[in-house]
Amino acid sequence: MRFAVAHKAASYLMVVFAYLAMTTGGTLTPLVTLGGLSALIASWWWEPPRIRYEKWGWVWTVLSIFALVYSVLTAIVTGDFLGVGAQFLIWLIVAKSYNRRAARDWQQMYLLAFLMLVAGSVLNAELTYGMSFLGFVITSTWALTLFHLRREMEDNLLVKHAADRASERVEVRRILDSRRIVGGRFFVGTAALSFAVFLGAAIVFLALPRVGFGFFLKARGGLTLAGFSDGVKLGGHGVIKDDPTVVMRVEIDAKYGGRSAAEIHWCGVAFDRYRDGQWSRSIGRAPATRQTLESWNRPRERRTLLWAGRALPVAEIEALAETTVKQEIWLDPLDSDVLFGASNPRIVEYPRTARRRKLPVELNDEIRLEHGQTIHYTVYSEIVQPDPQVLRNAPAGPLPTNFEIYRENSQTPTNNPPKKPITQRTRDLALQITAPHTNTYDKAMAIQQYLTTNYKYTLELDDPGDQEAVDFFLFDRKKGHCEFFASAFAVLAREADIPVRQVNGFLGGEWNEYQGYVAVRAGDAHSWAEVFFPDGGSYREPGRVSPGGIWVTFDPTPPGNRSLMSRGGSGIRARIARFFDTLKFQWSKWVIEYDLSSQIALFRGIGKKLKAAATAIKGAIIAAKDWLLEHWWALAVLALGITGFVLVRRRRSVLPLATAGPRRARTRSSVAAIYDAASKQLAKHGAAREAAETPREHAQRLATRGDAWAPAVVQLTDLYYAAEWGQKLDPAAEHTAATLGKQIQTALRDRRTR
Repeated sequence: MRFAVAHKAASYLMVVFAYLAMTTGGTLTPLVTLGGLSALIASWWWEPPRIRYEKWGWVWTVLSIFALVYSVLTAIVTGDFLGVGAQFLIWLIVAKSYNRRAARDWQQMYLLAFLMLVAGSVLNAELTYGMSFLGFVITSTWALTLFHLRREMEDNLLVKHAADRASERVEVRRILDSRRIVGGRFFVGTAALSFAVFLGAAIVFLALPRVGFGFFLKARGGLTLAGFSDGVKLGGHGVIKDDPTVVMRVEIDAKYGGRSAAEIHWCGVAFDRYRDGQWSRSIGRAPATRQTLESWNRPRERRTLLWAGRALPVAEIEALAETTVKQEIWLDPLDSDVLFGASNPRIVEYPRTARRRKLPVELNDEIRLEHGQTIHYTVYSEIVQPDPQVLRNAPAGPLPTNFEIYRENSQTPTNNPPKKPITQRTRDLALQITAPHTNTYDKAMAIQQYLTTNYKYTLELDDPGDQEAVDFFLFDRKKGHCEFFASAFAVLAREADIPVRQVNGFLGGEWNEYQGYVAVRAGDAHSWAEVFFPDGGSYREPGRVSPGGIWVTFDPTPPGNRSLMSRGGSGIRARIARFFDTLKFQWSKWVIEYDLSSQIALFRGIGKKLKAAATAIKGAIIAAKDWLLEHWWALAVLALGITGFVLVRRRRSVLPLATAGPRRARTRSSVAAIYDAASKQLAKHGAAREAAETPREHAQRLATRGDAWAPAVVQLTDLYYAAEWGQKLDPAAEHTAATLGKQIQTALRDRRTR
């Protein structure tokens, strides 16, 4: 590859990787991203002799002024200084790529590329930034090295040929068109060196102490999901689409993982008030989330849900953590600040931040936490539900304070009746279903089985109009999505005097076999119901901390329509998709959300592996020692045999050297002897060759001085080079050298006599 093309290609690759690092995070519009990239690629051909830079200079100046004014006004109006600044950076790099006349223009392109890389660290939290960053590290090494060589060559030629500008231009063009300066070995070698530096920087990154997570990251807009929200409104038109976007990744005990594992309900927000086809939280009436908060002298804040029980001391909280199922959760930002956990979350831990978090209103045992980017937190949950027979024996009451709201339907309070009250036939159906049963559990199971067996699941929406939504589902349409099933269960259960609430969250997920985690997608959003069983103490496991009662999950949605851990398929495309999701997860885990707790966990893992390796090495050494003690005689025989073999081989290799005779010294030509004699004569007359001077440089210096013997010295030096290193030995050359030597001696003698 020609040197000029190599430098240009490396520079463009460097700029493109920086451009991708800034724009592939999804924060800039596709039109701006693709338009800027297309213009950048087209600038490759914008150069002489196709165009003249001077002709277009004023056009780019006017456009740049317009772009600056537009960017400033847009930033002031929208307040998005970072996004507008990124768009202006795109304009600057495009404008500069169309005006690369001299070395300073390349330098400015490199500076703009670096600024785009810095902006990308805030705008792009995806795996694409890491890939682009690695590409930038390698290509920037190529570009800056070639740029330095080009500038040095141009500067040196300008100095040497200052008196002849035409000669300088020809020489520079000849070097830039040369294919011998850089080749494949240069690119491979510098790429390997850059990659090694990249790995070293990654090690330093992992080793430096962390003080927070995501502090400088730009808050990303939350995902709006079909099926999950902070409220439920039944009805509407259209079809609910299945969204494959991964919104949550969970590392959980292997007992609950795997592609054949049972589905898990990931609890999020609970609703207590149903009115006119909508579920909501009754602020001021619903029970506030009862919890303990530990934050002092801890790197992570810990919140323990008490449900209806008493406050717990630290020792009991630690005991509770040992008996529950631990989950490490990475949750992407949603249109809600709720945190999710498996089944019945009891303990939630998350990193502390330098600035104090604003605590939102929390009701119905939910946990909320503001997060503008992916958040990593830990949950300890009670996943295994009590035995059904134990629940049948649970007391029906009394309920804890404020829990009566979970038995109320939309008729209460009576001073503000709903527009669409629960119909009489709905009440009659509830009593009909539960009449044969005497305990809360059997009544709830009867309602669940009735809905599961008599109604169909569909994602097609149908608006009930003026009809009450649950009545429309139960008696007219008889099919719907999970929110209809959960709402119907809750309404029927409350009519049967069962304390119940509706829950929104996610169901199941996809098990990732590469890294061992559950990938929960937006399409896994789900609704179900929870029934409260007061704590009579008879159904709690021995040694378990009593929460004053327990919420038990009832999911009336037909099982055939649920998402299981095994979904996603085992084909090559599905496996590749899970592999790339693993890469994205590792990027988020070890780069974006890498904090002090992650660092401690990393070094603890390394410590355990080193300890295990040391134990294995120690065991191997002891085993080897025991074997040596048992088989010492065999080793002695083997050692003697090896020693004898080496001695015999050594003797055979030494004998030829001893009988070969002395080495012959290299025979120098008579021309060299004549040159040496002439050099000694020149030294006596003040014309000695300097230590750092070659024979040819010495002869050129004498010729420049105009010495009388200089022509003879130049000719003798040429003969000396030909005889000593060109292997040109002939009588004519020896005769000529002898004549030149005499001429030099004569010229020196004549100078001395004068």
